[in-house]
Amino acid sequence: MRILFTACPMVGHVNTLLPLALAAQRAGHTVAVATGGDQAARVERAGLSAWPVGPTFAEAGWPPRSPMAFIDTADKRVVDLLPRAERFRPDVVVFEETEVAGPIAAVRSGARMVRHGLGIAAAGTGYGTEGGLGAFAPILDDFGTRWQVADLATQVQAAPFLSICPPSLAPPSRPTVRRLRPALSPPAPDDALPPAFAALPHARTVHLTLGTVFGTTAVLAAALAGLRELPVNVVVTTSGATLPPQPANVLLARYLPHALLLPRCDLVVSQGGAGILFGALAHGLPQLVLPQAADQPANALAVERAGAGLALGPDAVTAERVRDAAERLLAEPGFAARAAEIRAEIAAMPDADAVVGAL
Repeated sequence: MRILFTACPMVGHVNTLLPLALAAQRAGHTVAVATGGDQAARVERAGLSAWPVGPTFAEAGWPPRSPMAFIDTADKRVVDLLPRAERFRPDVVVFEETEVAGPIAAVRSGARMVRHGLGIAAAGTGYGTEGGLGAFAPILDDFGTRWQVADLATQVQAAPFLSICPPSLAPPSRPTVRRLRPALSPPAPDDALPPAFAALPHARTVHLTLGTVFGTTAVLAAALAGLRELPVNVVVTTSGATLPPQPANVLLARYLPHALLLPRCDLVVSQGGAGILFGALAHGLPQLVLPQAADQPANALAVERAGAGLALGPDAVTAERVRDAAERLLAEPGFAARAAEIRAEIAAMPDADAVVGAL
């Protein structure tokens, strides 16, 4: 088959699609991944063919603050995507759930469509059910009409929805939902943890990140001020934030491959984006979630309810509270035990190779 994957130009969205795209390529299918030009190198490093389409993350003026932000940039992606899709003639178009140029390309090229979830469906979106569209349906229909595709929401709703959410964290599901084990993007051949990682002084390690979209330097600095007081190593991915020199138990890096880092950690402190949330749970790691925007408050609530972590809202993030919460998560075994149960649940979900076979 010829399979086209499409994603908004955001690191977490692209990374979420890569495991399935790589599985499709391993199975012998012809694969292309369409996204913003700023993410093309990431796709190519994974060994896949990249199509730069539409605006980059910076050109789109993101981070997005409402569903309409995705619609506005999708118009520009469709302009680039349609002629390439018509030449490629895909059998299947797999699009992540916020990337609405993908279903236009599928219908216009006569391909089947598959919608790929990004996290805990319905969180903060008004979808109501896992795999649903809810209040987004009329917006999607209006977008389809602009591109001569009638009843786009109905067609999207009828397509298989690949959910990477563990069942115990998911809202009620629609019949079109199919499970797909969440997986970290594999490291590129030249990826490695920095040599300074081996020199860290403590036996236990905490990873601190606020992702690549919504985090602020002030929140990152406050969390770090609390964590570095504990007898642990603190590995911080900064995504370009500028931080002052730190003590010997702190390692700062702009970006590190989670597939290499998370197996070496005991706790994750993050903004609660779906990628790091599920990546940590797949390794059985408890979490402290500091939600900033988008679906993150709902993700934080789901982790707390599941007993696998704690959360501090934006107004509650101080060095002392972060330190105390992290200390509790490291000391009380119940959090790690519950995270381990969810890890087993994730391991039982069909992997990307099995899902490609089903396609």
